[in-house]
Amino acid sequence: MNANFARRDFLRIGASTIAAGATSTRLLSAAEPAPPRKFRFVHLTDIHVQPELGAERGFRKCIAHVNELRPRPDFVITGGDLVMDCLKVDKARIERLWKLYDDCCRDFDMPVYNTIGNHDIVGWADDSPISPSDMDYGKKLFADRAGRGKVYQSFDFGTWHFVLLDSIGQKPGSRDYLPLLDDKQIAWLKNDLATAAAGKPIVFVTHVPFYTAYMQMALGSNSLPGDKSMVSNAYTLRKDLLKHDLRLVLQGHVHVRERIDYGKISYIQSGAVSGQWWKGPTLGEHPEGYSIIDVDGDSFTHHYADYGWQAVKA
Repeated sequence: MNANFARRDFLRIGASTIAAGATSTRLLSAAEPAPPRKFRFVHLTDIHVQPELGAERGFRKCIAHVNELRPRPDFVITGGDLVMDCLKVDKARIERLWKLYDDCCRDFDMPVYNTIGNHDIVGWADDSPISPSDMDYGKKLFADRAGRGKVYQSFDFGTWHFVLLDSIGQKPGSRDYLPLLDDKQIAWLKNDLATAAAGKPIVFVTHVPFYTAYMQMALGSNSLPGDKSMVSNAYTLRKDLLKHDLRLVLQGHVHVRERIDYGKISYIQSGAVSGQWWKGPTLGEHPEGYSIIDVDGDSFTHHYADYGWQAVKA
């Protein structure tokens, strides 16, 4: 989060409680206003900021578009893959990417909450020059630079509960990743939902989608999802999630606009700020953009914002 807005963040959130693993509560006094019933936030995913292809200018253009929205969003949630690739590059390149992301985020006029994506992880690739013994190997840099010391966390705004998940697990005996929520995170999540989220509408943010029809739409109706296209244990998680008031799952990773309404839960893909990695609209039909979510009481509306980026020729 931009340090310049820390006090503004506190004042805006007011009575809501920010929770990251543990939760606390505070009673409202008679003089304090009730939490807002209406608020707006935006979901920016798959930013993939990099020095090449005009990506910095593109991201700053997107940020300016968010800042100019009226009503202005109360906060921003990112959906992972913030930088273009820590998996396979050296430490000098990784530092350059994170510095670029940090510098751009100072332009936001509102707080930013970050979700981890696979490209934000250092060295999880067989051909990475980073050794597993390196202090920055894995998810530490994300936690330090973007996650408030965490790779998953939760917070309240108004009467809604938000959970930012880490959907990037690691294949056993490998440096490669596999989308899943590990046992430690699931134990934390169950406790968080039973305590901090009790009685509140819930929003999940996950980089890798729980559900998507992307493979069938892009490759054919009989195509099967690959093992990296969806969270592998989403089906078993869903049984427990139905006990709670989960309303919305915000997703990324596949760079398309998509909405699946199943039962009471909406699974929304928010396209990609970078489009097809800053080379133009994904599949030629999903332009660079992000999601705007307007909450009113216990319901929400959603629409997609194209911020007007034109890809730069390499």
